[in-house]
Order: sequence, then C-alpha cells, then structure tokens
Amino acid sequence: MEWAQSSPQAGTEQNGISSDEGSEEIGWICVLAAFPFALCGFFTYNGMTFEKFLLAVIRSELLYPRKLVFRAENLYAQAMEHSTVKEALRLD
Repeated sequence: MEWAQSSPQAGTEQNGISSDEGSEEIGWICVLAAFPFALCGFFTYNGMTFEKFLLAVIRSELLYPRKLVFRAENLYAQAMEHSTVKEALRLD
C-alpha cells in the first residue's frame, strides 16, 4: 500500500482549498467574528455585565411587558387645598 502520493503537493489541498491560499482572509474573518464577543467583556451598565444586562432587557421587554400610564398630579394644588392662603386653584 502506498500512503503518500508521488506529486510534490501531496496533502496540501483539502476539499479544493489550498492550505496556503486564503489563510489570511480566514484569519481576518475569525478576528471580526470574535470582535463583538471581546467588546462584551468591557461592557458595563449600572454595574451589570453584558450577560446580566441582556437578561434584564429580555425580562423587562419580552417576558414581563407592561403598559405604563402617566397620570399627572398637581402636588402644589393638593398641598394648597388645605392651606390658609387663599389662591385661585384650578383642580382638573
């Protein structure tokens, strides 16, 4: 049995891709693919790491969404209701 081929480029080509060609491009693709994950290591928001922040966003926006209703309160008018100072107060 002969294990090696007689050509000088035996074993340098796998699946039609030469081992010498494209290694630089593949290296850059790997660097660019790892870049967002590397940035996650430097991310902090209110003392939370990226993983904790992502879980908080998922919980607040997707798992437990709620509709917030704003109702304005005139605290000054409520305080002056029982005051001795007589002013024209309009309570809506």
